[in-house]
Amino acid sequence: MVNQDKSKWLIVACKTLEDEIKAVNKHNIDTLMVEYALHRVPDALREKLKSIVKEAKGYDTILFGYGLCSNGAANLGSHEHTLVIPKVHDCISILLGSRSIYDKEFADFPATYYLSKGWIDQKAGPLDSYKEYIEKYDESTAKWIIDMEYANYKRVVYIHTVEAPDKYIEHSKEVADFLGVAFEEREGSLRLLEKLVSGDWDREFIVNPPGQIVMARSFL
Repeated sequence: MVNQDKSKWLIVACKTLEDEIKAVNKHNIDTLMVEYALHRVPDALREKLKSIVKEAKGYDTILFGYGLCSNGAANLGSHEHTLVIPKVHDCISILLGSRSIYDKEFADFPATYYLSKGWIDQKAGPLDSYKEYIEKYDESTAKWIIDMEYANYKRVVYIHTVEAPDKYIEHSKEVADFLGVAFEEREGSLRLLEKLVSGDWDREFIVNPPGQIVMARSFL
């Protein structure tokens, strides 16, 4: 039985989920937010998460605001902590509220680039990448790189989870126009994160006891 003393819990999450974590963290569970940029290098993300687990003294349970995330959450383990991770591939399922909702979206329209308030705040999108490339290269080279990276996308979707100013929708529309694709909005849900922080860990979660390793196949 996992200890339900929330003072012994720690939330470790990507900064793209910072607002959502704050919205559900009614019991003021200690929280550590991790830079989004590590997503670009899954091995670096994995090593960062391993380091956080190793240094998390005084806690018995660590809750992750991550999915498998390109294997960034694979091979985590601890001799001291129970590790709890949503059984999803990435944070898009978390933002939509469940893996099944994401699976349906993917089946209906797989070529979708998703944005949220947190993703935009972290400058994790095509327009921000384009600006970075312009600083490194010339404008035509930057556009060529973007065209190659996002060639397969046919739609941009903004996911509503927390209240946000209209500028986030406007930015998302700009991204869609920049890529020359359709724009849509979807209502997200805090449901999965609420379950995570409440201790309602059913089959939608990996609950990894001390002494065991989180395997990538556990997310299937």
